[in-house]
Parts: sequence; C-alpha cells; structure tokens
Amino acid sequence: MRVRSPRLVAALAAAGIGLGSALLGAGPAMAATVPTLTGPASVVGWNWATLHGKADPGATIRLREAAYVYRDDMYYSEAFFPEDVVTATADANGDFTLRRRLDSGFVFVAEANNTVALRSAPLYVGIVPKPTLELSVSGTNVSVRVVSEPGQAFLPVKIQRQSGSTWQTLVEGQTETEGVYQTVLTGQSGAQNYRASVGPDDANRVLVGNSVVVGINGGQPNPPTDPTTPPTTPTKPPTTTPTKPPVKPAPAPLVVKPGDVRFSLIVFDPAGKDTTSKLNQEYFRITNYTSKTFNLKYWTVKDRAGNTYRFTTDFYLRGKKNVYIPTGKGTNGRPSNYRYWGRKGFIWDNGGDSAYLRTGTSKLIDSCRYTKNSKGKTYC
Repeated sequence: MRVRSPRLVAALAAAGIGLGSALLGAGPAMAATVPTLTGPASVVGWNWATLHGKADPGATIRLREAAYVYRDDMYYSEAFFPEDVVTATADANGDFTLRRRLDSGFVFVAEANNTVALRSAPLYVGIVPKPTLELSVSGTNVSVRVVSEPGQAFLPVKIQRQSGSTWQTLVEGQTETEGVYQTVLTGQSGAQNYRASVGPDDANRVLVGNSVVVGINGGQPNPPTDPTTPPTTPTKPPTTTPTKPPVKPAPAPLVVKPGDVRFSLIVFDPAGKDTTSKLNQEYFRITNYTSKTFNLKYWTVKDRAGNTYRFTTDFYLRGKKNVYIPTGKGTNGRPSNYRYWGRKGFIWDNGGDSAYLRTGTSKLIDSCRYTKNSKGKTYC
C-alpha cells in the first residue's frame, strides 16, 4: 500500500481536517441508545414481575432496583431465586427480558454497558396483597386470623361481613410481623360471609387486596369462595349443636423492634495481605439481644455500595445468640451459627463503610458505620 505524503497529512491536520473526513466526507457519530424498560403496574402476592426493554443490539443490560420506600437508594440487583433474571444481552432486535420476585412495591432501572448515562427511566411496580382468611367459631364469637402475602408488618387490615351486595367493615387493624393479623368478632350468629381486605400502604406502593370469601354456617366455617365469584345463598343453620371443639387462635407473632437484633462486630480488614484464601476471615456478626427467637428469613444486610446478603431460607436466631456471615464460600450450618455470603472478592471497605440490617419487609432494624482503624474491625 502506498504511504501518503507526510506533508499532506500535516497540512490536513493543520486545517483541522481528518484523513477520513477529507477523503470520504464526515458522517454523524452513532450515539448509544438509552434503554427503555416496561413491565406490569403491579403483581399479586409474593410473585415475579417480568420486565421487557429495548436497547442497542448486543448491549449488556444490568437491572438496578430498590424497594419503593428506599427508591432514592438504588443498587444493582442480585438473583436470589433461580427464576430471577437480573442481567441480559439485547438480541439482534435490541429486545431483552428481565425477571424479579417482589416482596413489596419496587422501582427498577435498566442500565446498558455499565454506563450511568445509559440508564432507563425508572419503572415503578406495585404489589397487591394476597391475604388468607381463617375463621374458627365458638358460640357467637368468631376468631379471625389473617396472613398477608407478602408478609409485611403494619399493613392496614379490614375484616368485613357481607350485607346484601355490599361489605360492612366490622373491625380495622394492622398486620404484625410476618404479615399476621388476629382478632375476635363477638355477637356473630346465623349464616354469614366474611372477607379480609389488606392495604393500601402508599409509602411501600402496596395496593389493596381482598381474601377469598369465607362463610360460617351455624357455627362452622364454609369452604372459601373466590372473591370474584358471587357467594351462594346461605343454607339454613343446623339444629344440632356442633361437638367439635373450636380451634384456638394461633399465638400472636413476635414483633421485632429496632435494637432487638443488631450488628455486634464487623471484621473488615483481616490481618496480613488481602488474598482470596482469607475471604472467610472477613465477616460480620449479628446478635439477638432479647430473650425471644426471631426468624431471619428474607432479612438483608447491605453495605454502602449496595452489595446485599439475604437470608433466603429459615434461620431462627435464638435469644442472646449470634450468627456469623463470612464473605467467602462455605456450607451453611457448619458451624451451626454460620451462614456464608459466597462471594469471590472482599466486600467491606477498609477505608470506611456502612452496614444496614433490614427485615424481609424492608424495615430498618440496625445500622453500623465505621472508619479506617489499625485493628481492621469494629464493634458496632
């Protein structure tokens, strides 16, 4: 190939003309496309939301998220369940699909190619509670137990009785830990139909959901009917007194308060050089300072950068006991009070960081902030 004259190159450069522009003509630069993201306005119960989007073909897409109540503190999503899809590659048409399970109202953003400027507009997805209503009858008293899905505390609850084509609210309250609400209705007689209505909670983007209809017929609950199906005409109460003893209401769930369960130690900089063989020497410890036992299922620990550890299965932390979570891999339950994060790199910042402990309903229970120190650990 012939080499162009250096003088010609220099002349073009001096004139501010690139070789490609001079020989071929300047063309407009192709700007990267900001992704779009669409999805359902809400899901029913503890369920998955399937999200669809458009981006440049071949773009790498990462999902960012936050519970709606923490929508100003978004972080990169992690796959906690096999069905979760939090990363994708846009196909030849630029289409991609993501999937995430919701336990509250959420906000999502799709980011292309790890570029802040290539983030979609936020997508808000609410959640409709799916309550279960259980009744037991003793004389004219009806014991009521409601279990809401998702299992959030402090959701408004209404217990309603059918009156013709309308529903009369008999009592109002709110869910406690694990989404449970209990009460006793007095002075109930004859054949009646009841339902539980849960929500709304605007702060968490929780909408209103109704249980199936449950009837009582002369002292015994009828099989539940779908809330969208008109109830059948109540039958005549039996003349005999039922011999089956009433079912006692379940004990009230434990309510965890901020300070009950706290960070007690974070080892963020183990002694010596940082190598992957020492990942499990970096860990944090959580302590139950009460005499109660709490199930930490779906609780999360998050650092300032958004790295999140979640208790995905039942873990009962007894009173005055600890649980240790090393950063690396291991077998949960070995030792019995150990759970492993399973990461391939160090998490906690040696120069200072913050840790946040939240329940499965995103209620902040504790936080711990530390700065750099020579000991490489902090007692929160």
